[in-house]
Amino acid sequence: MLKLVEREALTIHGWITTLQSTNSSEELAEMSKQKMQAKEKYASKVEGDLYAVNAVIDGDRCYLIGNAEEEEARPSAFDLPAGTYAGFELSYTDQVELDQLIGQTYGELMQNEEYQIAGNFNLEEYTSVGKLTFYVPVKKKAQ
Repeated sequence: MLKLVEREALTIHGWITTLQSTNSSEELAEMSKQKMQAKEKYASKVEGDLYAVNAVIDGDRCYLIGNAEEEEARPSAFDLPAGTYAGFELSYTDQVELDQLIGQTYGELMQNEEYQIAGNFNLEEYTSVGKLTFYVPVKKKAQ
């Protein structure tokens, strides 16, 4: 269910994986596999809060794993602007289910009569095992 949240600017420091498109009927499953591999590789290097950012950077689909702590060992950063975000509490059992739920949230946003998507990125904020808050930047539609 859609919940509007005002978020402060946040920079996520971590490791970026460029997701490879397969242009096949298995696209979602393949993207989920790549995201899971990135989490397995990098999430254990993050202490405390864990975030993931899905973003289009220079035309590439990217997935950044990290948190707000700036450390020399983290080669990448992504700046999330302050503003209004649609927030969704999601529970999932695996990465494919999570990506399906994320797709459903986008469907809900695209049908929303008051708000529209306002960016080419989103934020996954992991709260516990199998649970996260998912944020998408939004803005009021012109009336």
